[in-house]
Amino acid sequence: MLAENASEVGGNGKGDSAQYLLSLGYAVLDPNYRGSTGFGFAVREAVKEDGWGGREQADIRAGLEAALASGIPGPVAVLGNSYGGFSSWFAITRHADLVTAAIPMCGMYSLDIDYHATEMPHGRAYSEEMMGGTPEEFPEKYANASPGRFIGNIRGHLMIVHGLADSNVGPENTHQAIRDLTAAGIPFEAMLFDDEGHGIFRHSNVVKYLRRAAEFLDRAFREGMRP
Repeated sequence: MLAENASEVGGNGKGDSAQYLLSLGYAVLDPNYRGSTGFGFAVREAVKEDGWGGREQADIRAGLEAALASGIPGPVAVLGNSYGGFSSWFAITRHADLVTAAIPMCGMYSLDIDYHATEMPHGRAYSEEMMGGTPEEFPEKYANASPGRFIGNIRGHLMIVHGLADSNVGPENTHQAIRDLTAAGIPFEAMLFDDEGHGIFRHSNVVKYLRRAAEFLDRAFREGMRP
């Protein structure tokens, strides 16, 4: 079973990757966690109560557990772009007992790095809105919500995807992740695209990504979690 994350109803979870993976026989869960659109202002704003990495991530886990309890078989993988990439990082590090594989695309690995590396005019203001202030004002809140702090928990398979022209979630997130994972001896795969920004959109790149993602997931599910 796969969870594909987007913060907007009708967003990434309804796109090429979900349709392609459905065609391969995977069950796809597209969760509407707190912070999602389409359910009113209160649900949209509820993510700010904890900030990123709070109960919205528990919502995703609850959806996965409910799907498994209903009889949809595992193993479980989580994938997504942007905030879905952050959720994928979160799942493989903080829900390591449940998640066999993750494909974070253009995802926030370290929220303080993300804050300082973004080139979007509103990027830092948006982080401050979600987290209650800057990394300098709330260093522990940013650190505790950052997947990079918890890579030692990883037992599943990891494939990192990023467009190196990303001006939203800076590629330094992925560069730091690669340095940390390599230093820790944690296996991973990476697909980095020089000609992509915040997501993978060029047709030839989409084809490459989907084929490799399918191969990665097939292998990850056959091999299972690391001891």
